[in-house]
Amino acid sequence: MKKIFAIGVVLLSLAACKKEAQEPQTPAEPDKISVSPASRTVGGDGGTATTTVTSSSEWTLEAADGKTYDWITADKNSGKSGETVTFEVDPNSDADKTASFVFRCGKAEASFTVTSTAKEVVIPELTLKSESPVAVGYESGEFTVELSLKNVEDVSKLEAKANDSWVSFSSPATAGAEAETAVMKFTYEANDNTEARETEITISYPNADPVVVKVQQTGKPATSIVITSEKNISVEYTEGTFRVELETSNDVSVSGISGNSDVAWIKYIGTDFGAPGTAVMNFSYTANDASTAREATVTVKYDGKEYGTVTVAQKGMPEVAGDPLITKALYMTGYCAGYGYNGWTNKEVMKFGKTISVEMLVKHEGEFDDSIGSLFGTERRLLIRHGDSGTKGKWELVYGLNATNYYGENSEAKVKSSVELPADKWVHIAVVFDEASNTVLLYQDGQEVGRDQINSDIKSIDLNDSYFANRQNQQFYLGRSYDNGRGFKGLMSEVRVWSKALTKEEINSTNHFYTVDPESEGLVAYWKLNDGEGTAAKDNTGNGNDLSIKQLYGDDPASQIWGAGAKWVDVSLPE
Repeated sequence: MKKIFAIGVVLLSLAACKKEAQEPQTPAEPDKISVSPASRTVGGDGGTATTTVTSSSEWTLEAADGKTYDWITADKNSGKSGETVTFEVDPNSDADKTASFVFRCGKAEASFTVTSTAKEVVIPELTLKSESPVAVGYESGEFTVELSLKNVEDVSKLEAKANDSWVSFSSPATAGAEAETAVMKFTYEANDNTEARETEITISYPNADPVVVKVQQTGKPATSIVITSEKNISVEYTEGTFRVELETSNDVSVSGISGNSDVAWIKYIGTDFGAPGTAVMNFSYTANDASTAREATVTVKYDGKEYGTVTVAQKGMPEVAGDPLITKALYMTGYCAGYGYNGWTNKEVMKFGKTISVEMLVKHEGEFDDSIGSLFGTERRLLIRHGDSGTKGKWELVYGLNATNYYGENSEAKVKSSVELPADKWVHIAVVFDEASNTVLLYQDGQEVGRDQINSDIKSIDLNDSYFANRQNQQFYLGRSYDNGRGFKGLMSEVRVWSKALTKEEINSTNHFYTVDPESEGLVAYWKLNDGEGTAAKDNTGNGNDLSIKQLYGDDPASQIWGAGAKWVDVSLPE
């Protein structure tokens, strides 16, 4: 029984040893030591010879091969990194003689020799001409060090060694542009850590005192992503899109950004970079067929790490009670609407300066082609349109500047929507100029889809403006600009012009998309486009700025041929 117990103890001991052997061991840092310079020559009058020690820990000094010398002594035989050892050398009037020494740090060694000669010795001198410390960024690169020289015969014998491996002496030294100067080129690796780091370079030349240069490298900036848009987003019950605006550090790439939702009805589309240091995340959401509202959380991530959340609340489908709010709409394909030959009836209310809001309901007929479709305004003054530069359903605001181009036409500023107009679906769009905040905003179905500062050279907004260009008069229209070839194809309803900057809350108020009080403060023009008959679109504000509806004719887009005519279509809104 005792033998069995003993065997068991041995086996357990072996198992324990085996387990310990499998535990990972952190490799010890290798011992390091170097001296600069590695050799000195002293003339016949004797004197001192110095060298500076760089080591990973404490060091010791002794004569090589156990020899002893009666003509040279060191002021210390041990020390720490960075210390200088001074050797006293006796005068010499005889033959040359050499003393060899060994500096040791753990297992590492560095040799140092001193030669005593009866001849006269000229001591080379190195002086740092460029700045120290050298400051570099966190990315990899190169820098140069410039030296002033004295009694240096061959610059190619200049040597350099850094305390750390991330700095390297990349090529032999070369003569500088000025006499008795030299240039040394160094490379450095990228710093992938957020902490800054520092090292020293020791530059040496035979029999010269070394020069030490400090190098300081900044740490890699920590990744920063901050949500700058609203963190509580409200959307309509119908399907649509919303966006989340970000402020990012320079190291952020689009491919690493993702948006995770805790529900299936929200989908992350992708991210676009805007101005430097900004990005916009785009999301889509499905329609809510239930009468109850629903809510979801969207998490912003970068390389799997969370950087914030956004709450999205979607309204429930309204329970339709009674008659629809809109039963007629104006068909715009091949039609337009504008003021009469004498201009607006009430011209003063159509002057806005830098504050105006425009909104409307539109439904594009079928898929978009590559043509421009004009919805509201005047060419090179104030215009809402889609399809510029082949962007099809992408819509934009174009407004005039005081400056003119080569042709004498007013230059333009543009603000583009980040999302497209849907095909064959009613959508509410709004443009808001807010002089107080110097901001112009674009909204689609109540959600912000574009923003920019108002250009400082903006031409005062005046819907009375008209001018002659392209062989025809350019003036305010619904569904037309420039010529007959840029009409809007589809239905239009609830066109409103305000002399104030509408807020997002006002735009998203109950049933605001479909109707407002004609006597609302700041409402200066209100074409409901529900007249249902005739060729006039009534201004419901009482300002009397009715529109005349025209049917466009002619195959030549540059023509201005039309006749009285209108087409009214039965609709039921909200759908």
